Amino acid sequence: MLDTNILNQLSGASIEDRIAVIEMILKSLKQDLRASNAQAIAEQHPLRGKLRYYEDPYEPVAADDWEASA
Repeated sequence: MLDTNILNQLSGASIEDRIAVIEMILKSLKQDLRASNAQAIAEQHPLRGKLRYYEDPYEPVAADDWEASA
């Protein structure tokens, strides 16, 4: 956790410096939350964002396997 030396330094700091420290902590937490959410989404949707390639997308599938009745 926090070192008592750090807490002592903060107690002697100005209000502006304390606010700056709090803003940095919140920014770090937001980044951690975003990374955590991105990982959860990636686990739920493993193919999201993956490159997909369709070879001849408009050609019929297995057209030779169908027997035409004449």
